[in-house]
Amino acid sequence: MPIVSAVIPTFGRPDLVKRAIESVLSQSLRDLEVIVVVDGPDPATETALDSFTDPRLRRIVQPDQRGPGVARNTGALAATGQWVAFLDDDDEWLPTKLEKQLAMLPQDGSVDPECAVLVTLTRVMTPQGPFVRPIQGYAGDIPLDEWMFDRRSWLKGGQSFLQTSSFMLPRTLFDRLQFADSRLHEDWELMIRAVKEQGCTLLTAPEPLVVHYVGEARPSLSRDGAWERSLAWADRMGSLLTPRAYAGFCLSVVAQDVAAKRQWHACLPLLRAAFKRGKPTARQLFAFILLWILPDDLRRRIRAKVQGER
Repeated sequence: MPIVSAVIPTFGRPDLVKRAIESVLSQSLRDLEVIVVVDGPDPATETALDSFTDPRLRRIVQPDQRGPGVARNTGALAATGQWVAFLDDDDEWLPTKLEKQLAMLPQDGSVDPECAVLVTLTRVMTPQGPFVRPIQGYAGDIPLDEWMFDRRSWLKGGQSFLQTSSFMLPRTLFDRLQFADSRLHEDWELMIRAVKEQGCTLLTAPEPLVVHYVGEARPSLSRDGAWERSLAWADRMGSLLTPRAYAGFCLSVVAQDVAAKRQWHACLPLLRAAFKRGKPTARQLFAFILLWILPDDLRRRIRAKVQGER
């Protein structure tokens, strides 16, 4: 039985998934297995996988395309490791990622290892240059959903960030949770349910151990109709989102994506939803207004100046 099972869902990106696999096989923690789930018929990806001879790698090919959440579940439920870690096919891990995550578990018994979720800071690579997110890991002093979605500064961004490629959790815990079959926000839902339903402890490695690439082809909230599905997801989460977190999700998270595409028709519905089911704060409303009146590049320059000065 390996210590860690790494699960990589993929479809249609053979070159990128090879990079992801190589970053797992190069881990300093050698006692692992890699399960690549090909989400539907994909001869090019299967050919790319044939180039690997490491016996720790195995593949599962789904008969049809069902989305990343189902693919991750398929791989994790086939895993034999004590821990399950997830990696998107267009991201990669730094060589000590798994070893350093496991080393975060306290040895004094203060955290139940069967109810611990391990994440890391992430190095985000963009055309404008790299940056690290979140600025600081979750401390447990406020509800996780508020840490994720609330606006806690007038201008300073990047205070929260949870991305699937940093997730690692015990296999027994994953069996109780699993990813929702929503094709939207299933990673955030898993983390919120783990902490708020299961009472798990979220531990964050204090250094970036995942490289997350922004700008490559991937599903996006900015697609037509996606903002309505995001609101439907937030409504379905019910009491797992506090009113403050719900409003922040509408006015910051969803609004940022639709404002980038200048989808003006979404402005009022997002505002109405935030007031109807949430409790908007002054900072959330301020950020919402800035999203619509300032160009993206100007907002980035202002944020960079504020963060640099502080």
